[in-house]
Amino acid sequence: MRSTRRTLVGALALLALVGAALALSPERALDRLVASVDSPWFPLVLVALYLLRPVLSWPVAVLAALVSFRYGLWVGVPLSLFGTVTASLAPYWTGRYARSEVGLFGRVTGGSERYFDATGDFRGVLAGRLAPAPGGTVSAAAGFADVPVPEYVSGTAVGHLPWTLVGAVAGHSMAHLSSAGALGAVDRWLVVGASLVALVLVARPVARAVRAGRAQK
Repeated sequence: MRSTRRTLVGALALLALVGAALALSPERALDRLVASVDSPWFPLVLVALYLLRPVLSWPVAVLAALVSFRYGLWVGVPLSLFGTVTASLAPYWTGRYARSEVGLFGRVTGGSERYFDATGDFRGVLAGRLAPAPGGTVSAAAGFADVPVPEYVSGTAVGHLPWTLVGAVAGHSMAHLSSAGALGAVDRWLVVGASLVALVLVARPVARAVRAGRAQK
């Protein structure tokens, strides 16, 4: 019964998140939020945005640009990184709660555990953050695999740092905040470079795990 209830709750939550992601885009939302930057309510808006970011898979650079535009570069970088890491704990804990040995969540748990067993906890999280993978998916997978909190937090912080720096610098340098400027700061070469680093981090341990699995058959 408990496993069935978890599966139902997880499925409903997934449908709700997909609907929200389709309704909201970083471009549309950021352009509408420009007017709130000077508002006294801006800190509350910022908290809400960071809570939404992991499940909507918005680029880290977009919110970093918004924070840096309002508070400046030196405050914007650590504040953005803190918000990103803290908000990512929600899908992480959701994954830990949904861990199971049966059904759909059982297969997700097994796949997540095999990945992190092969890569190591810190390396696996770091590679997931550097790769252009949905942030909520990486967080939930770490939860399903029961990655320890220190390794998860440190891997998330280090992996998100490049995107945070790029977005914060872009936001600080813009005379008028725009989604095009924030997203344009993350050019394709940065994405390609970070993806290559992520691939290098996991290629050898994953290949070693695959060979070990074949040898046992």
